[in-house]
This record gives sequence, structure tokens and C-alpha cells, in this order.
Amino acid sequence: LENLALIPGCAGSSPIQNIGAYGIELKHVCEYVDCIELATGNAQRLTAEQCRFGYRDSIFKHEYQDRYVIVAVGLRLAKQWKPILTYGDLVRLDPATVTPREVFDSVCHMRMTKLPDPKVNGNAGSFFKNPVISSETASELLAGWPTAPHYPQPDGSVKLAAGWLIDQCELKGTTVGGAAVHRQQALVLINQNNATSDDVVQLAHHVRQRVGEKFNVWLEPEVRFIGRTGEVNAVEAIA
Repeated sequence: LENLALIPGCAGSSPIQNIGAYGIELKHVCEYVDCIELATGNAQRLTAEQCRFGYRDSIFKHEYQDRYVIVAVGLRLAKQWKPILTYGDLVRLDPATVTPREVFDSVCHMRMTKLPDPKVNGNAGSFFKNPVISSETASELLAGWPTAPHYPQPDGSVKLAAGWLIDQCELKGTTVGGAAVHRQQALVLINQNNATSDDVVQLAHHVRQRVGEKFNVWLEPEVRFIGRTGEVNAVEAIA
């Protein structure tokens, strides 16, 4: 769990998004989720498999979105601890001697130095998902940008680092109205100066277009968009 240090939010909301950071997702440690059907008050326990966890996705963003409330999350941790040191500054740690506390401290340091404080600049953390592309598309991209961070997935696809793609388009500090791309972490959009929702949407559209035109990789928001009458399709909103 130390890789998930400092992710803001409540434990009960963690299954909805299948939260993740630095090589770990909730699905790796989740045993079950208890929820209650709002219409009947009936309690139900879903196994991790029944939660249909995906990349920043779960059944709670689909069939169960408006019908159930999560009341408990069951976690199972391995008795034999094995560090996950595949992302960011964690790769510098020695897997033979590192302790959970050292991993925790390193994750906290990365988040505090690279991510904006929401108390200072309003933000929703990572705005875009890390895109997952086919191995063929990845080979073409890496031929042109061999240093691009990439992470092969079990199904043969390849995950890219959205922040790196945005950074290569030299978009850090770009503003639309009061919204801006964070100067330390390009993956984060911030409310720099009384930004409106339209400012954020237009900035997200600009970032998506620039990355798409340069890499032929089209970013999708990780955050959810709530309109006047409820949730709207985030991809369509910035397309």
C-alpha cells in the first residue's frame, strides 16, 4: 500500500476509480467491496473479480453507479512483502535492502515535490489517463522517440506516460483563461486564476489535440466531468 501514499480521497471511493500510482492499483490488494442497494437497503458483497476492475474503471462507474453506495472495502496483503520499484524515483532504491518505510517516504516526497497542493491551486490530480496502445503502434512511436517511457502490459499492449507526451509538446505552463498546465507535472491541470469549467475543458482540448497531432495518440481524461444535469462523457467534452 505504500505506493499509494498521499492519494487524496476516502477509502470507500477507491474502488470506483480503481485508484493507482507508482505501479500499484487497488485491484492488486482488494479482496472484496461491500455495498448497499439504495432502493432496497439490501447489502451485497462483491469479490474483486465481480467489481470488474480496469484501468481507472470498475462496475461502480457503470451498472452500479447510481444504484449502490460503498460501505466497506476488504484488503488482503501478502505476508511476504515485495517492493514494487518500477516507477519514478523508486527505481533508484535497492530492492535487496529497501524497507516499506523508505518506499513510503520516497512516494510522499515525489508527490509533494512534483504535484501541486490543492489547497494552493485547485486541481484534480492526474487529469489524463496514461494511454494504452497496441504493440505495433508502440513500435512505430518508439522508432521515432526511443527514450519514451513505456510499460509492456500482460496482454501485449503497451502503456505510455501521458505526462511525458504532454511535456514533449512543450505545454507546461500553457494557459487558457484561468486554467493552466502545471509547470512541474504536465499531467496536472490547475486552477491558476479563478478558472471556469469552460477554461479547463478548452485547455484539456488543446492538450489532447497537440499530443494527438504529434504522436497520433489521443488522450482520455482520468477525471469525471459533471455537467448541469449530471455526468457527461469526458472524452466527447474535450474532443
